[in-house]
Amino acid sequence: MLILLPSLLFAQGETLPVPAKMTVEQYIEKYSAMAIDEMYRSKIPASITLAQGILESGNGNSRLATVANNHFGIKCKTTWTGKTLYEDDDAPQECFRKYDAAIDSYRDHSDFLMKNVRYAFLFDLDQTDYKSWAVGLKKAGYATNPQYAELLITFIERHHLNRFDLVKLSEEEDRELKEEKAEAVKSYGKEFVNNGVPGIVAKPNESYAQIAMDYDVKVYQIYRYNDLGKDAICKAGDTVYLKSKKSKSEILLHAVGSGETMYWISQRYAIKLDKLLERNLLIAGQEPSMGEEIYLHNKREKALLLKKEEVKAVVIAPKKDTIYNEQVYENPVQNMETQKPVEANFQRDTMHLFKENLSFFHTVQPGETLYAIGKKYGIRVDALQYLNALLTDSIGVGQRLIINPAIRSADTKEPQVIPGVHIVRQSETLYSIAKTYGLSVADLKATNNLSNESISLGQQLVIVTPQITIAEKKDEVSPEPYYHKVLPHETLYGIARKYGVKVEKIKELNYPMNEAVVPGQKIRIR
Repeated sequence: MLILLPSLLFAQGETLPVPAKMTVEQYIEKYSAMAIDEMYRSKIPASITLAQGILESGNGNSRLATVANNHFGIKCKTTWTGKTLYEDDDAPQECFRKYDAAIDSYRDHSDFLMKNVRYAFLFDLDQTDYKSWAVGLKKAGYATNPQYAELLITFIERHHLNRFDLVKLSEEEDRELKEEKAEAVKSYGKEFVNNGVPGIVAKPNESYAQIAMDYDVKVYQIYRYNDLGKDAICKAGDTVYLKSKKSKSEILLHAVGSGETMYWISQRYAIKLDKLLERNLLIAGQEPSMGEEIYLHNKREKALLLKKEEVKAVVIAPKKDTIYNEQVYENPVQNMETQKPVEANFQRDTMHLFKENLSFFHTVQPGETLYAIGKKYGIRVDALQYLNALLTDSIGVGQRLIINPAIRSADTKEPQVIPGVHIVRQSETLYSIAKTYGLSVADLKATNNLSNESISLGQQLVIVTPQITIAEKKDEVSPEPYYHKVLPHETLYGIARKYGVKVEKIKELNYPMNEAVVPGQKIRIR
């Protein structure tokens, strides 16, 4: 009878308890450190990354986030060779990337933005300029929602996410970041010097934004140093100079070979393209015939013989008042403003999923209540309150509320994620908190020096969980060994942080081992 009881209950319409959902605040507590780490690695404001993660994953409660650690809806595409999860989206059972840990999703999201030429000049913006970042993401085609930039800005300001843009790295984190950059620089191979100008050879799947960050220069400088237009794409094997090219070379002449262009010659000898053109009586767009001699040091007196199809070439300089142009400016906002916006439907061709109607504004009408608005969109009042940072049920006519159908509820009683600290939430009691963490009320009172069981909303309680004794450890079943394959640029400290374990523990599991790891190396994590 006892065995049959559960099935009888289900037959009568009973259901199992639904797991508690993560709230906006809990998401922020859990993932803000990752967003800050990525900010210092990629220069993307932590506020932007957090807001995108919350809105795209429904506070981390979406199936993609909970099952695949995929917080940004990144699809597989042909280049992905890792784990996958299939989910209905624009088409049935589309392929999405599955990660071992949430940090992998955060890094992949940053890498996507860094490697896409459409977002390149955003990386010159100050990391506290979340407003320009939001506008730039929308303009570059990240999302089809016409209100996307405003949604991000509103959400960031309501939840004060921009406070994370001001967080400074600890000495250990700063050292780790410098080590990671040093490893990245090594992967380009040995730097060379041509005509007194230092340069590198671009790696496969590299971008100008990533090169700029690896070498601590501005993105616009990389474009200017290499005479590039705003739509230039970095290709493997390209010569990339890290400082400004010279006006001339000590070598006097160059004979034009098959397929060579003036740009190719300017890169070959590290000479500024405009100076090379001027020295050879050419204008932009004109190319010399094969066999012609290009003057690299002195100015020629006689015009060159041009390629037949370009003898009549006439280049019309863009008007100065043109809104969009290829000119690269020192001001990152100006570069962003003068880039042509990407068509809205281009979003379908990216790796990201951000449905047009996933998040949007609702303007409060006369007579409307939070309950009525929630009922209209199939979401609970507590979700509306958390999403819009509302302390009460009171709303006013004309007020704009963020609506996200993916965030239907906000359960405030889930255990919080800051180790050793619990922030008291609405309706919680000392007894319920003690039960959550497997403690007695007496222990909780003693740890926090409480004279009675009275607690207040927002109060911080220190949580000390019971220590496992040696005898109990012997009875535990050892978890199956888990291994990690080292990727390019990874360090032992970064891997330890990724899995939430100590470097010493990894060294112990892989004895003998030092802190140097190499790509492809297999190391045990647990």
